[in-house]
Amino acid sequence: MKKSQLLKLDAPFNVIYAGGYVGRHIATLVTWKEDEEGDMDEWESYPILDLGEEYPAGKLVPVDVEDCRVLCPQGGTNLFWLAKIIEYDFQQLEPAGVDYILHRMKLLDCKVALPMEKGEDGEPIPQWDYTISLDFWQISGKIGTTEGEFRARSGGGGPFYFEAYGTVGEIYRDLSMQLSMYQDFFFDDLIKITFHTDDLDMTKVTRRLNADQHIEGFEHEEDYDW
Repeated sequence: MKKSQLLKLDAPFNVIYAGGYVGRHIATLVTWKEDEEGDMDEWESYPILDLGEEYPAGKLVPVDVEDCRVLCPQGGTNLFWLAKIIEYDFQQLEPAGVDYILHRMKLLDCKVALPMEKGEDGEPIPQWDYTISLDFWQISGKIGTTEGEFRARSGGGGPFYFEAYGTVGEIYRDLSMQLSMYQDFFFDDLIKITFHTDDLDMTKVTRRLNADQHIEGFEHEEDYDW
């Protein structure tokens, strides 16, 4: 016989990533079967979220709690943990996307602490200038050329996470969109992100991303003819 129990959680609630949704974890639904001796068997647990905005609280997400991640506990989170959550999202079969995650965090008032560095007066200030290294792998097309499709990603464990698939032009456009989303989310902190790659064939992508931010001069228009 299958049984269930609703476990209500107490505020303050964690904001969690659950099956492509981001919301406050307000309760957990536990289901189980009992064996002939009446002991719990084959149990599962599902998060129930408050998505905020116009949505009524009580969204049941059909994924096990163990497959969820705490995105923002009480008091907020930090930039490196946010990068881990976004990297985790890219590993899912149907990623929610950087835009959705950052949008939901803003609506749910999730604060993100930036790393600190010393200012000119020696006092600690939030870091606003970052360098991101991109790695590229060719998925299809003629080896040794920029034809075909590629995968691009930033190094794991960094302060910002980027990932994109497709042709060189598609990768540039996707990374540019992700960059604009990060900069919009951290608008008050004037975030600057400089891209770098050791793959000489793909420097056209990093140069264009940097030129868009006026970090480097826009070199030759033909360099960006995707």
